[in-house]
Amino acid sequence: MRVLWMMPMALCLAACKPQAPVEAPPRFKESFHLNTFEQAFGYAQAVKVGSTLYVSGCVAVDTEGLLVAPGDMAGQLNAAYLNLQATLRAHNAGFEHVVRENIYTTDMEALLVVADQRFRYYPQEALPAGTWVQVERLVDPGFLVAIEVTVELP
Repeated sequence: MRVLWMMPMALCLAACKPQAPVEAPPRFKESFHLNTFEQAFGYAQAVKVGSTLYVSGCVAVDTEGLLVAPGDMAGQLNAAYLNLQATLRAHNAGFEHVVRENIYTTDMEALLVVADQRFRYYPQEALPAGTWVQVERLVDPGFLVAIEVTVELP
């Protein structure tokens, strides 16, 4: 009798072999360069993985990589947002698709004075999560601000 009771249990355990884990399909990484100097410098302006776009710190530079609005926080912030806007548009996205924004600045007081410029770009009802950090220096000593974002593409 004892053997008969254990038989169904043994059959069930034998049929319940662990299945091999299902592997997710490979995620392809696509790099994007807004300007040609980025690749020569050794970075991508943005990297797309799946439906997420990771955008490097946008700074106040023109298409040749030259500093725009030296010493002018408002001018540099606007130029950085315009470069970010160009990257978003190249991926059929807008500021409403930005889910995270990190701003790095060498002068937090000056940034706070002109921070309302952000509302020219972000819809008030779709503001991203954000972090603002003051740093000693950015890659070019003339840069006052850099904006990096994470975007969920439409």
